[in-house]
Amino acid sequence: MARPVGQGEQTKKRIAEKAKVIFERKGYAATSMEDIREYSQISKGSIYYHFKSKEELFLYTVEKASESWRMEWEKEANQLATATEKLYLLARFYASDMQNPISKIVPEYMGSENIEEMVKEKLIHLVQPEYDVFYEIINEGIRNQEFVSNKTVEDISHILYSTLTGMSITQFLGYDEEKFYLLYQNAIEIFLNGIEK
Repeated sequence: MARPVGQGEQTKKRIAEKAKVIFERKGYAATSMEDIREYSQISKGSIYYHFKSKEELFLYTVEKASESWRMEWEKEANQLATATEKLYLLARFYASDMQNPISKIVPEYMGSENIEEMVKEKLIHLVQPEYDVFYEIINEGIRNQEFVSNKTVEDISHILYSTLTGMSITQFLGYDEEKFYLLYQNAIEIFLNGIEK
């Protein structure tokens, strides 16, 4: 008997939603496909029909979270007039995203030794839309003469992207949530104004 149209996609999304819960609870390494099967109450055959491996399933959950992040970002950013305002909004988004449990698991996954080259390419593909947001804001700011720099848009974007993503480690250094958000805001202020006298 043929499946109704869309049922396969619904099952795939359901598997991913349930897997996301387990990944968030246990982390990437400690989660097994059996954990996901047990929690989702979906047969192992069906899970493997949609996802060839735990890696593929994890990357799919990250991709869906990234798509959701980008949609919410665009909705709010489109209401702002300047690139400077967008940078401060971006800082708030990043600080908020670092509180997202799935975001905390990505570094663990990236640090695993068994990441194949193909999966690395997929991961780069996943972070590219985020990086593009940085590039678009910096480019807009330079084009509108809000920002002036002798560095390339690409270099400035990489520096800021690396700064905000790298700052996620501060959540493990005893910063409470309010101070964590303020830290990201301060990062934009320092980025825009510098610290040199």
